[in-house]
Amino acid sequence: MDCHRVCQGKKNHNKQLVFTLHELQIVSHMDYYGRHERYGGGYGIATPGYAPPVPYGMSQVNIEGHGRGRPLPPQPTVKVYCRANPNYAMSVRNGKVVLAPANPKDDYQHWIKDMRWSTSIKDEEGYPAFALVNKATGEAIKHSLGQGHPVTLVPYNPDHLDESVLWTESRDVGNNFRCVRMVNNIYLNFDALHGDKWHGGVRDGTEIVLWKWCEGDNQRWKIQPYY
Repeated sequence: MDCHRVCQGKKNHNKQLVFTLHELQIVSHMDYYGRHERYGGGYGIATPGYAPPVPYGMSQVNIEGHGRGRPLPPQPTVKVYCRANPNYAMSVRNGKVVLAPANPKDDYQHWIKDMRWSTSIKDEEGYPAFALVNKATGEAIKHSLGQGHPVTLVPYNPDHLDESVLWTESRDVGNNFRCVRMVNNIYLNFDALHGDKWHGGVRDGTEIVLWKWCEGDNQRWKIQPYY
């Protein structure tokens, strides 16, 4: 099923108008991996989105639109880490998305979870889409080329609907950790490469790739606000 955008019709017998992403000139990638290994189905239509009012003392950032579009409004930032080692946080280093020893003073470890498309773009299980934008670089995490390939970074234009930078979170897969997966292919998930216990665990510089669900702790993630 393609993820879709739902627009409420104006006095059109209370019906909804449904447009596919293809009709919005967004190219949807086919699902090549493990469709029989479905693990999320039927667990609700929403995952806790992070867009509350900004509490006192919480970090804020105003990311520019990098040439086009308006800047992101000031928003709280979040930390992204996996269950394999919560002492490491997702960061940007030399243009790559990696895990690094957690340091809340490092702006490269601060991310904006931009939920602006969350009400209109959802994955096939109904979970809302979001982008992850780095505070230090203003770049968003982009889908990789496929299983085993690293995610990449691209300049983020908040006014342009780009499916390739949209992600969703799965249902709870243990202790409030969730899978983070492509909005248009929920079978490819964030994976801390070789970060599981059988490959030596998470290290400084562990790269983030996409991989089918293998139930590893290096595939279970939390997106948690900085307080």
